[in-house]
Amino acid sequence: MNNIIIKCLALIGIIFLIGCDQQSTPQPDPLGTEAVGSIDGFPIQAALFNHYALGRLQKETEFLTDEEYDALMSELIEFKLLARAAEAEGIVNDQELAAQLEIQRLQALSRAMASSYLNENPTSEAELTLAYQQNLEALSSPQYKARHILVDEENQAISIIEELEQGADFQELARTQSTGPSGPNGGDLGWFTAETMVEPFANAIRTMEVGNFSSTPVATRFGWHVILLEELSDREPPGLDAVRDEIVSLVEQQRIAEYLESLRDAAEIRIGTNGGEIGD
Repeated sequence: MNNIIIKCLALIGIIFLIGCDQQSTPQPDPLGTEAVGSIDGFPIQAALFNHYALGRLQKETEFLTDEEYDALMSELIEFKLLARAAEAEGIVNDQELAAQLEIQRLQALSRAMASSYLNENPTSEAELTLAYQQNLEALSSPQYKARHILVDEENQAISIIEELEQGADFQELARTQSTGPSGPNGGDLGWFTAETMVEPFANAIRTMEVGNFSSTPVATRFGWHVILLEELSDREPPGLDAVRDEIVSLVEQQRIAEYLESLRDAAEIRIGTNGGEIGD
């Protein structure tokens, strides 16, 4: 009987030790074990240094000159020393700093996850062709060359239109009265598509004839506009290869939006002061 008890106790001890060993086993450092230096016995990982070099000088470690290597190593050591001092002083417990670091962490992880998802779900040629066809009208929309005079009040715009009707020079009025950044250049907006403009401006430009100025002021969130349409150019739609990068980007944005929607659907999200306390 005593032998059985002793064996049971021994078995329990072994299980306990295994459990303790598993709990205390450190997780592998994602930066790896290779080091290029240390501070008080704590390693400066080679992967960390290489990433820092890429960010600072766009160079892999192996391509750094001796001077560059020493300078970057000195900078990284200083960062680590200051960070360690911040931890010792309890600065890491500052709420504003904690929020800043958390936002940076979320942004970095979000970018990495989006990139990983797109790599695992590459865009097919059929998807590109479909997206190209769906956006063909926008790709072939006419281009406008125009000038405008931007003022703060409607009555100012009306007064400018009256001056134009009496033969005043549009460019000169733009230089002397426009509050917009194009004023010094005579109100020149260059070539653009209507889709790139705010809606009231776009709607107005679509109805105008070349050589005419707007007969009534056009109101947008920026103020009141008087517009002069100088040229109109219909353009042939570009081939898919000419806009491939833009279409790929469009499809990828849609794919990420759909992925985010699936994540939202799978999560229980509550918003507001009743969303739940930490530790609930």
